[in-house]
Amino acid sequence: MKKNLQFKRNIFTYITAMVILTGAFACSTKVTFPVSSVVPAAEPVASINKTKEGAYLVKLDINNLALPERLSPPKKHYIVWIEAPGQGLIKLGEISNNSGMFKNRGKASFEKETMYKPTMLLVTAENSLDISYPGSNVILKSKPFELK
Repeated sequence: MKKNLQFKRNIFTYITAMVILTGAFACSTKVTFPVSSVVPAAEPVASINKTKEGAYLVKLDINNLALPERLSPPKKHYIVWIEAPGQGLIKLGEISNNSGMFKNRGKASFEKETMYKPTMLLVTAENSLDISYPGSNVILKSKPFELK
């Protein structure tokens, strides 16, 4: 009798945990990117989550991303942009490249909230952070997406 009761409690705990985890990830939209012709080894992983406050949290992690100085022509920064309906392209900010002191680990990460509802992500290579529209050096461009 005790084993049966313990088993039912374990099952209940497991089901409860699965429902909570499913709910936590249900609001997340995964963003996909085609292979880049500029940085073909780059492996971008992005997601968009709507916050309780109604903003959108954009997360982007990129493995195997070359330093912008290694591009042809060399650049100084990678900048993340979103496309939002009725707003056009909006600059979110610079990607933080996690390079070590003696070597590039090829990892970059970005996280930012925006009040605009994104429908596409774009990463460009730029020489200046003080720009309001992306240049022609598009490094990554997501497929269009709809938020859940």
